[in-house]
Amino acid sequence: MKEITKIFPNNIKYNLSKIGDIKKQLFFDIETTGLSPKNSNLYLIGCISIDGDKLIFKQWFSESLSEETLILQAFYEYAAGFDTLIHFNGDGFDLPYIKECAKQYYLFNPLENYKSIDIYKQIRYLKKPLSLSHMNQKSLEEFLGLYRKDLYDGGTLIRFYYDYIESKDKSILADLLLHNEEDLLGMLKVAEMLSFIDFFNSNFILYESRRDEQKLYLVYKSSEYINYDLQIDSEVNIDISDNKLNISIPILKDELKYFFDNYKDYYYLTIEDYAIHKSIGEFVDKAVKKKATRQTAYIKQISEFIPCYGEFLIGENFRKDYKSKQKYIDLAKLNFDDKTFFNRYLVEMLKQFKLLK
Repeated sequence: MKEITKIFPNNIKYNLSKIGDIKKQLFFDIETTGLSPKNSNLYLIGCISIDGDKLIFKQWFSESLSEETLILQAFYEYAAGFDTLIHFNGDGFDLPYIKECAKQYYLFNPLENYKSIDIYKQIRYLKKPLSLSHMNQKSLEEFLGLYRKDLYDGGTLIRFYYDYIESKDKSILADLLLHNEEDLLGMLKVAEMLSFIDFFNSNFILYESRRDEQKLYLVYKSSEYINYDLQIDSEVNIDISDNKLNISIPILKDELKYFFDNYKDYYYLTIEDYAIHKSIGEFVDKAVKKKATRQTAYIKQISEFIPCYGEFLIGENFRKDYKSKQKYIDLAKLNFDDKTFFNRYLVEMLKQFKLLK
């Protein structure tokens, strides 16, 4: 068994203290010759812990198939000093794999009660809103601007490992170790995407509002920061930088309808094409009125409107017709000093665009 230790500078941008005691956190990743421990082997375990301004990087490498238990025991002994495991899709693969290995070799597994932070599970919902084509770790690293020296994937390295067992070729060993090393260093980079979640779930305050003929512009400040500039284009444009969220919302200039919920209390005026309350409608000629239905119990208004999101509605909300799912708010009736309204408006918008669970 080979044991490798390296020291790297701590350049992690994400504040890991949000997860817990940083000294108790361990990033880890494994390399295997297959997907199931019943018919494959564990040949490499790598991990990173944080000690102030340093990253302590360790690897345990199996020089032969018979050393699987040795690297597993060495890792378990080292991991005993921690209580939180951080990984990328480890809940789906790494943790079940080594758990099954421990069972096969009758080893005590100290990780059973550890806190597990699966970065992939935390951030995977961002795939669609951020227009990401893939959510594998390497693709996310490139999205964040990190490009590897490692040229191989885990599947290709299975053959390399078997070749190494036979040849003990140091260049093959270097490739095997490099892949795991870059997996772990890349994982630290991808962990920065946890700041996206913190940002979208943070407290926002409307900092500035303005408009032109076509759009309403809202600038929010967050209590959290993102280290990357993000731009999300939909029916609105969302531009994020540092702790600011800039939104441009198209203004709809149109005649829209407001539908009364208590439609049975209204008459529909066939000539005027709107509804009036029965208390007034009693005085209208029967020939030009009829009982309103859900589809006809409305009044019309020409104004400027902005979209309304989710279930959050305030005052009168307008639609183009009864079946329209999109609802609108009359821009003229908005109070831009109402911080509570605009905070709730933003939350519903973020939910609409799948940026907030």
